[in-house]
Amino acid sequence: MQKTSSSWQPTFLSDTQRQQIIDANRREYGRMYDLLDFATAELIQSASAEREELLRWLERNARFGYAGTKVDCNGLAPGCQHCGDGGWSCLFVNGICNGRCFYCPTPQDDTGPPVTNGLAFTSPADYAAYVATLKFSGVSISGGEPLLTPELTLSYIEAVRSRCGDTVHIWLYSNGTFLTAELCKQLRDAGLNEIRFDLGAVRYNLKKLRLAVGIIPVVTVEIPAVPEDEQLLQLKLVEMADSGVNHLNLHQMRLTPHNFGPLVERGYTFIHGEKITVLGSELTALRMVRFALEQHIPLPVNYCSFPYKRRFQHAAARKRIALTACLADEVVTEAGYLRSRTATGVCYSEAALLQNPGYRNPFEKISLETGRALYRERRAVAPEFTVSDEEWSAIDRGEPPLRLARFEKIEKGLLPYF
Repeated sequence: MQKTSSSWQPTFLSDTQRQQIIDANRREYGRMYDLLDFATAELIQSASAEREELLRWLERNARFGYAGTKVDCNGLAPGCQHCGDGGWSCLFVNGICNGRCFYCPTPQDDTGPPVTNGLAFTSPADYAAYVATLKFSGVSISGGEPLLTPELTLSYIEAVRSRCGDTVHIWLYSNGTFLTAELCKQLRDAGLNEIRFDLGAVRYNLKKLRLAVGIIPVVTVEIPAVPEDEQLLQLKLVEMADSGVNHLNLHQMRLTPHNFGPLVERGYTFIHGEKITVLGSELTALRMVRFALEQHIPLPVNYCSFPYKRRFQHAAARKRIALTACLADEVVTEAGYLRSRTATGVCYSEAALLQNPGYRNPFEKISLETGRALYRERRAVAPEFTVSDEEWSAIDRGEPPLRLARFEKIEKGLLPYF
């Protein structure tokens, strides 16, 4: 994975690509699409100019990373480093939450077993064996709200720590409402390295967060960049730093069918992308990064864009499984696909771990040390491409032809506004 990059230029999209994205967004929301307030040409022009000015300043004073999709990469939280390096497994230990955050992208009413990447793990030992087998370097416990089920959460942390020792960094996401001083100690003793608070769920109240400072080694705040909360957040930065917060992560607000109503009711202006996002959210995040640096606030602030999540997290998930399936005559690309050279061209496929075989594609059984069986499936992601010798040379140089680029490389830069 590309960790650093001075490039902040937006990803280039042709008119055809932009229209394909718009059409996909329209299909996702159907008739509701017409209720969305998209940015006008004039607003796009002014917002793009503001973002360019912010990014130019940040290029001189901060550090861009991950193909220009994440800033500032100075002082990243340990969990973020494992995520960016492709070593992260996220376990949704439950799917229920006591919060009612307007920006939450998914329903919080899933009463099923703990799950990661579509794989259910009812046994903590099985999950720990999965982490060890795939050699993850970081594990996060998420939900829902993990502290709604504290004993269950503790059992999975303990199992991973017992099986993997200090080779794995373990962190937990929480709104903090159920946290107590005693539970902080239990989490620490179970092996938790880092806790991340969604302070947006409690209107930025730091009372519960302070319980973790000095007990759990790393305390991070991770929240969406809510445009109307920018001035409040500026005031809270100093309070967070004084309270012992180690890192602040701001991520980009995106629209989903679940949060459609609340986001529309708030009058946000939207922009297109692989998913629809809130225009003001990214600008708010970038201004906050700049504000913290200009004011010399001793709290590292990181903007985690949706393109970063979409590109690097997806590529990492593909790559981790692909590396276990790669044959001697194959290559795992930067984008996480298996590349096979044929007599006339190239084929791309991906590998996936499944709970049960699908029987439509080749698969093999993978047995964990606990006896739990998983199934690794290989499937083609595109028809065979005919490739000339000149194009093969370009691929070897890391400059694949455009039609192959999405299988070979991770795109650079933030998305243009449109």
